Amino acid sequence: MQEMRLLQEKVDETIRALGGYFRPLSGLARLIEEVGEVGEALEANDDQSLKAELVDVLMISTCLSNQYVTDLAEQHRRLGTEHDQEQGSFYRLVHEAGQVARVMNGYEGDKPPKRTEDIIPIGTSLARLQRELFRLARPLELDLLKEIDQTNEKNLRRDRTRFALTRDPVTEETIDHFRSATGNTERLWGAPVHEAGMLLEAHIRAALPSLRRFLRCARIEGIDGFIIEAPIERSDSLLRVKEQADQIGRIIKEQTPLSFKEAPYRIDVYAPQLGPVSPYHAEDDHRMFLVLHVDE
Repeated sequence: MQEMRLLQEKVDETIRALGGYFRPLSGLARLIEEVGEVGEALEANDDQSLKAELVDVLMISTCLSNQYVTDLAEQHRRLGTEHDQEQGSFYRLVHEAGQVARVMNGYEGDKPPKRTEDIIPIGTSLARLQRELFRLARPLELDLLKEIDQTNEKNLRRDRTRFALTRDPVTEETIDHFRSATGNTERLWGAPVHEAGMLLEAHIRAALPSLRRFLRCARIEGIDGFIIEAPIERSDSLLRVKEQADQIGRIIKEQTPLSFKEAPYRIDVYAPQLGPVSPYHAEDDHRMFLVLHVDE
């Protein structure tokens, strides 16, 4: 289902135009709300309302997929959604929404999983949930992927000033800076950009909430790295790069206890001082980058 990649891009454009993604637990609350409204429409035998609610669930589930950098096209390919002909089940829809909530409570809330507990990635559960949407839409002759365009337009008109939106690690400009400097195409989260005049320690501390979230979910959700940028001039010495990297690494290690599935990590450093032949060269005159990877 390559159309899913286009869907994710369209939803991302809409959300960015509105000002940014919701906090993940707020997005989860919206997902549960919309699934409940699907149930209400089914109970009332109201096909028109059902169509609208299925589209809304597709929208918010795609938002959550984007926030965890899920490749929905690949997830649906594994599920065989394109050729699936099974009858839809509201019970399965609710089950998958509950599975998303269970895992997100570990990532974002107050209930970490047991050490021996296997975790189904949120991206997998969201794709299964969407498969139920397609199944429920089929007897209604509803093309969800076409209807989503109208929903995006409606959201742009209705929601521009309706909700308190917040920054999210999937939309930080740090990611754009890093991609531009290195050509990297991995699935990434990022820290806030470094503000001129801000002390490096204060900058790193501002990134810690997102970084802690990354360490909890990256291995399970398949997020490749977390980008932190720091000020550096091309004319600075390689020793200066090392000093900056050591300081950032020290702050991170002091402030990120590995309590969730004991996820160890490694840090790679990219800087303009590392020549073009180096895989860690960054073509940026004013920035260096640290990339955290959660080890397998």
